[in-house]
This record gives sequence, C-alpha cells and structure tokens, in this order.
Amino acid sequence: MEKHAEILAPAGGEAQLRAAVLCGADAVYLGLRGFNARAGAENFDENTLPQTVGWCHARGVRVYVTLNTLVTDRELPQWLHSLDAVAAAGVDGVLVQDMGEADLLRTLFPDLPAHASTQMALHNASGVRFVRERGFTRAVLARECDLAAIRRAADEGIEIEVFGHGAQCVAVSGECLFSSMLGERSGNRGRCAQPCRQSYGYGRWESRYPLSLKDNCLVQYVKDIEAMGVASLKLEGRMKRPEYVAAVTQVYRQAI
Repeated sequence: MEKHAEILAPAGGEAQLRAAVLCGADAVYLGLRGFNARAGAENFDENTLPQTVGWCHARGVRVYVTLNTLVTDRELPQWLHSLDAVAAAGVDGVLVQDMGEADLLRTLFPDLPAHASTQMALHNASGVRFVRERGFTRAVLARECDLAAIRRAADEGIEIEVFGHGAQCVAVSGECLFSSMLGERSGNRGRCAQPCRQSYGYGRWESRYPLSLKDNCLVQYVKDIEAMGVASLKLEGRMKRPEYVAAVTQVYRQAI
C-alpha cells in the first residue's frame, strides 16, 4: 500500500480542530494556554485536553501539542506541569524548541515522541542529525529550506515535517528578534507582533511592504515532496478562522 505524507492541519481552537478533522486531516497540532508559539490563538485547556485527544483518536486523527517557547528557570515548574498534563492526555507527540526542555521530556517520558520545532532553525542535514542523536523522532524544517536541503534532511533516518501552506516569514525560522526589539514581544515566547507585515520606506516607497512575503503554497508540489520521503506536510494557520482551516485542509487532502 502506497504511503502518503501526513496532512497536518492547524487547530487554534475547538472550531478549527473540528474543521480540520472533518475535512480530511491526518493529524492536528495545537497549543495549551501557555508555552506555545501562538499565544494569541484561542488554544486549549489542559483539563479538557484528554477529551479533545479522545475525540480525534476516535476518528483516526493524531494530535501533536506545542510546548515550543523558550522557558525561564522560574517558569520551569509550570512547564513541567503542562508536560505532565499533555502526557496524561495521550497525545502523539510534543513540539519543543528549548534543548533543556527536550532533555526533560526524554528523561521523564521516554515513550512520548519529541518533535523538534521549526523554532530550532533546522535548515540542513547536520541540524537534523543533531536532533536525531538527541532522541527526537521528528524534525520540523525551517520554512526557508529549498528542495535540495529537504531531500538531504529526509535521508537522516528521522521523520521530516515541512511547511506546505501559509505564512512565509521573512526571517530565518526561530532566529527573528524584530518583534522583541521593536515592541518587547518575542516570537520565541509566542507573542510575535509581526512588524514585518507593516509598510516601511519614504517618499514614493512609503506604501510598500518590503518585508511582507506572500503566503507559501506547495499544493502543486505535493507528489514531489512525498517522493523525497517527507513524512508530514504542515499547513500553517493557528490564528486563522475555521473556514480557512477547512478549505486549505480539503484542498491538500484532494491533492494527495
């Protein structure tokens, strides 16, 4: 039986999650109300997470949870509490950015798959090899990777996840300090204010948006991506409405 790439859809809230599942997602990724890179989304409550996971599993859909912000020492007890709740809910994987978090995850829950977040700026085979050797089961490649880099990463013996659709950040994944420098809202803490979407310049260039890229769309390259051995095709958009999630998920389901 031919194995297809997983369609991984965004679930910023309950309505988006149901839209993704009912429109053909193989898996969804979501965040709790804390320690995830989309703090502005509706997100999910750790007390009801088991019911959410159960609803998805009953329909054959995997659930990955993002605990992928940088964490301070004083926040570590709360992060560990969240990790306990996520593990108890029976999720299928946890995304992390911080290597200290990754060590704790591997030590406390060795059977819980660890996914290296795109915030780790993994953009080549060496980076993928680094996380594989440290117990990660999947690497989420940086958005700016080209096809050659994706192909080499897929040869490293670890699941590879690539962004197939959605916002294309102008900065190197996981290394942008623009928002934190301009407005003290760090993307690595889940609170990017997206200053790159604003207009910059002077005179006749004043209305231009030189840092705001068009959305990424790889729907016509789905078969090529699958042929390279990519395990998961990620659809970006945890801040989007349910209608957007439904439409994009359905389009990629049909393409696959």
